[in-house]
This record gives sequence, structure tokens and C-alpha cells, in this order.
Amino acid sequence: MAAKWKTAARGIRYREHPIRKHGVRPDRYFTLRFTVNGARVEEALGWASEGWTVALAQEELGRLHRAQRTGEGHVTLRAGIAAKQRAEQERAEEAAAQERRQKTVTALWERYAKEVVALENKPRTAAEKIRMWGRRIRPAIGDLQVNNVTAEDASAIVRAPYRLDEVGRIIRGRAEARNLYRLLHHMFRKALVWGLRQKDLGNPLENMSEPKVPRRERLLAGGEVGALLRALDEIALEKKASPQVIAVIRATFLTGARIGELLNLKWQDIRRDEMELHLPDTKTGFSRRPISEATLALLDGVRRMPGSDFVFRDARTPTEPLSYDAVKGTFRRMVRRAGVQNCSLHTIRHWFSTMTANSVSNPRVGMALTGHKSHAVYMRYVHSDKEQAHALAEQLAAFTNTLAGTGSNVAVMSKKQS
Repeated sequence: MAAKWKTAARGIRYREHPIRKHGVRPDRYFTLRFTVNGARVEEALGWASEGWTVALAQEELGRLHRAQRTGEGHVTLRAGIAAKQRAEQERAEEAAAQERRQKTVTALWERYAKEVVALENKPRTAAEKIRMWGRRIRPAIGDLQVNNVTAEDASAIVRAPYRLDEVGRIIRGRAEARNLYRLLHHMFRKALVWGLRQKDLGNPLENMSEPKVPRRERLLAGGEVGALLRALDEIALEKKASPQVIAVIRATFLTGARIGELLNLKWQDIRRDEMELHLPDTKTGFSRRPISEATLALLDGVRRMPGSDFVFRDARTPTEPLSYDAVKGTFRRMVRRAGVQNCSLHTIRHWFSTMTANSVSNPRVGMALTGHKSHAVYMRYVHSDKEQAHALAEQLAAFTNTLAGTGSNVAVMSKKQS
């Protein structure tokens, strides 16, 4: 049976604990009863064993009555407790915000490395970001507080890779500068989102333009492509590269795929019935690439190693894909032997994209082969073909001469005699 409530004084009630004692008397639980804006309110105070007495209860009740009369303070205990909790929460949030604002750029990088680099970037991109942080960014601003980094601090890091000629023109370092700009811009954008930098300070690179990099890739002529393939045949006959390396380089010419996509190609990604490669993790996500009979024959000719999922596997560790450095080394020897200038593995992809664009009128057909999902990006890979341009110029010249030969629609105006 619940204990009965008793009146200790005007507006003060209590009930006694059925068992527990406080001194010689049963422990008492006190409450206050009063009216707020015409409504009856009863609020708990606590037990006598916690320090509450009738006198303290009367003092608390008097304070609430004064608050109602003067409008100063809280008119209920609940409002006072809620205000106290809000104040404590605000103090805790401000302390946490202050701690975040005092973080250094090194602390920002540590979080960025865990939440962005490790989770979102592919291995080569992650390695490049780690290199730029360790070599360029940390020595310059690693010890600065994130809030103290200025636009001049950030722009100095971006400008550092530039190499100038005698008249002050940039001759090297544009690509490194662009990559530094992108990394710093993204890091400080995250700093604003994470509360590590004050919003009013903004991004220190927001008023700086991204460095532009001249287009490096060019279109290979048909004779150059033939020379490259003949050089590759010679290297294969001389056994100066592994069959895996030779095969993956041939595959770049046949598919136009990014070298990283081919290096990570697994046997399960080859769909022979559909004549397609199903690439689960490309630069643009999942991609289906139609392939030719020649490509399928090339892939079927690669020796399959039990226990290895990769088509182009590492020679020493078959469970791992072939390394990019091994392919790049052989490709450089092939380029030197062929006598082709300014050619990289990615130049092959540009050549392949241009050939697809010149072969079909519907760009979506070419995009299906290259894996581009954006028409704008696809067109950046398409170069003008000089041979086709010269042929078109000859056709237009012949057409013009034909028109001139008719004489019916061409009038020759003579100058007036003075």
C-alpha cells in the first residue's frame, strides 16, 4: 500500500518511507505544491536523507513565488533544471568547439587520412596524397593551427613546385601544383564541415584559381602505333619482358582501357558469352566494356595460375596483380625502341578514344568501348586526326574547283577604270 501524503507546511507535502529511517524518524520525501498561471503544479524536491528539510523546502518555495511576482528567474523547478542542463550542454559544446579550433593541420590530416584517403581513394591516389602531405604540406604548415592558416600560406605551398625560366615563365611543376591545390582545397573544405576551422574564415584557397595544366597527351599517328607494336613484338621474341607484361600492353591497344583497370582485371570479370568485360571498380564505378574476338583470344592465351584471381598476375606473388612499375618499365623500352616521342601508357587510351570517335557517328558507341560516362570527358580524349583533316581539305579544294569550273554561279568583278 502506498504511503499517504502529509502536509508539513503551506505548499509543502511529504510521504514517509515504509522501511528506511533518517535519524530516529522514517525518511521523508518532500514535494512543493503551488500555482503557476492558474494551474496547479506539484514538483518533487527529494528525501530528507539527501539533505532536504521543511525549512529548505520553504526557502525554495519562496524563491519560486518571488520569480512569479518579479519575472526574474525560473517559476518552476523543472524550468530551472532544464536551463541548468542547457547551460551545461552549451558550455560542453563550446569547450569541444574551442578544442577543435585549436587543432593543428597535422590533426586535420590525420582525420582526413582516416576518413577520406583510406576509405575513398584508390591505392595510387592515396599514395600520391600521402607523398604530397609528407613532402610539401607538413613541413610548411603541419604545426600551424587550422584557424591560423592564411591564403598566403596555402598559395605558397601550391606555387612551390613551379620552375621558371630566365624571363619568369613557368616551365615545370604545373601538374604538381594542381594536385597540391586540389588536396589542400579538399582538406580545408572538410575542416569547415568538421568544425576544425571557423566558418567565417572560409577556405584559404577559395580566392585562388586552380593551376591549369597544358594537355600533355597527343594523338599517335598510324605509323607510330605500328612502330610501337613491332617494338613490342621484338621485346617479346627477345624475352626481355614477362609474358604477363607483354599481354597487358597488347590489351591496352585492343581495349583502350586504363592500365589500372587491366591490372586489376580478374578472371570472373571476363564474360565470354556476352563478349564483355564487367569491371566492378573503375574510375566511374561499375563498367561494362564490349571486347573483340582478338581481345578474348589474347586473354585466353594468358596462362592461368591456380589460386590466382588476377588475369595479369605478379610473377613473384601470383595472388597479387602485376605491378604498374613493371609494365611502365617495359613500355618505356618499347617507346625508345620504336623511336616515338612523348608517349605514355595513357596516350594509348587517347588514341583508342579518337579512333572510336572517328569510326562511328554516335558518340555513345565509342563511350561504351572506353567506359566514359560523361560525353564532355569523352570528348577531351578525342583529338583531331591530321591525316583525316588533310584528306578533308583536299576534298573541299576539289569541290571548290568543280564549282569554279562551271562558270554559271561565279562572277568575276573587275575594278572600275578611273
